[in-house]
Amino acid sequence: MRMKIQVANEHLERLYKDVFDQVYPLIVNQKNGVLYKVIHILLESEQSKSKADELCTRFGIKDDASLEDDRDYIDFLIPQPKLFLHPFNDNLLQNVINPDMVKIAWIVIIACILVGVAVCIQYIRKPKQEPTGNARNQKPDSLQVLPPEPITAALCLVVPASVIIDLKDKHPNGFTDNRLETSDLKTLIDNASYFLCTDVNKANSKEQFLEIMPNEDIPTNSNREVYIIIHINQGQEMIDKESPYILKRNLPNYGQRIIQQYACLRNLSGLENFNRI
Repeated sequence: MRMKIQVANEHLERLYKDVFDQVYPLIVNQKNGVLYKVIHILLESEQSKSKADELCTRFGIKDDASLEDDRDYIDFLIPQPKLFLHPFNDNLLQNVINPDMVKIAWIVIIACILVGVAVCIQYIRKPKQEPTGNARNQKPDSLQVLPPEPITAALCLVVPASVIIDLKDKHPNGFTDNRLETSDLKTLIDNASYFLCTDVNKANSKEQFLEIMPNEDIPTNSNREVYIIIHINQGQEMIDKESPYILKRNLPNYGQRIIQQYACLRNLSGLENFNRI
């Protein structure tokens, strides 16, 4: 039971962080009414706007409240908030760019609790539209932000041997061309017990700590753990993502998905820096 609770907490922490990653750029310059704003962002459809208004009215959440006013809701909703939010804040504090970031992180969590887990999952899964507007609201060409250079993402997964065997049996030539269809890659992600998505150099450095057995045949009808690494062209939007559904959502619709290697693991040592599902 304790293990189930721990896994549930890990999923919640990851979900809250995914929400924060998407919401923070929208509120970074918000001085007042941050909680009000986040609730309306999460319930952003026209059908849900009335729900957001009702929720804010019920709890007395104002569009002109200060950060401290919003912060008071933590004491109301969460006993011992520092203990509850400690893992989440540790992740955020690695990249602090604003002295109020921790307060904002707490406020985002409060908004997540108020709207519910189902709404948060729906929000991070929903494709985000590019900003629109007329020409006078657009930046001059000299100020346009150039898109990032394409980066090859290295997706490292630990999956049961049976999943690899099933995928090989699905294709007449197995993995002889080392290319994966999008559906096959999603199957691997769905069945992974550990995963890491980073750039190629970092993936190679992490791999040094794994006990890989490259010369051992993959056993059939077995749940032996297999390590597989796939290079994904133009996969920069996947790098450093810590949620399986974010990985799948950010899969590029173009480019190649090429298996670099797959082999049995002797044990699970060296996976401390991977994301555990």
